[in-house]
Amino acid sequence: MKDYLKPIESDLPLAKVFNRIIMKLSLLRSMSIPRTFSDATGELAVFKMQSFYETVLWEKWLHGVFGRLEEWANIINEYFDEYSGSWEYYALSKRLDYINEYGSDDEKDYNPDGTVKTHGITREQLKYHTVFSDLYSDFVDIVQDTKPADLYSLISALKANSQISIIDILEEASGKKVESYILDESKSLRPATFVDKVEIKISEMAEADDLGKLIIQIAEKMESLTKKIGTVYRSDRQYQDNHDILSSILSEILSVLHLQLNGIVSC
Repeated sequence: MKDYLKPIESDLPLAKVFNRIIMKLSLLRSMSIPRTFSDATGELAVFKMQSFYETVLWEKWLHGVFGRLEEWANIINEYFDEYSGSWEYYALSKRLDYINEYGSDDEKDYNPDGTVKTHGITREQLKYHTVFSDLYSDFVDIVQDTKPADLYSLISALKANSQISIIDILEEASGKKVESYILDESKSLRPATFVDKVEIKISEMAEADDLGKLIIQIAEKMESLTKKIGTVYRSDRQYQDNHDILSSILSEILSVLHLQLNGIVSC
């Protein structure tokens, strides 16, 4: 069980901002992670366990959102580049790849000689191999099932984090004053003054507010994209080439990854 949250390995703007959030949550993870059985008892046990559980979910969501956006972009690019934007060519190829790798319990998938049938394939046989079936998940999924309101606790944690520092915690624990330092304009270390500390805290609070707004905006965008994908997936429209909607979805995905959407807060 790790004491820290794993950063996202990417240089894309969204990954950099998410990693900033992850860094800020690391203090809460380290303070709440259970280390011995005694951590499950006492007055603070419930609060610490809840806090730790939430950091696990937040980490999964941040990594999940970034990973899903990249996955969606790769699938759509593959659809256009390798399958010429043809829903049937894509679905037939994916179906064949799937049966060759995993087999099938459906006799209709095979010819009398045991080879995989490649002609006379019905839409029902292609249902789970279309590009939209690859974009959508029928299972419980933290990205698809998270609503913006589910992330209010994450925003509250970021705002609470902006109110404290490692120095505050060390001074509280030791009962002694702990000297802190900052880099001045000449890149030299000097003791932080009271004014420095106030300015840093104000800056941290402003950043937490901006990050909170961004989290909601990203969550709303993921909810919107998931709805678009799911609507087509659950309809007969998935048996069409859908160049227009897939191009639109890809454009939105890239805009989120590069934080180039109107109204997105740049942090």
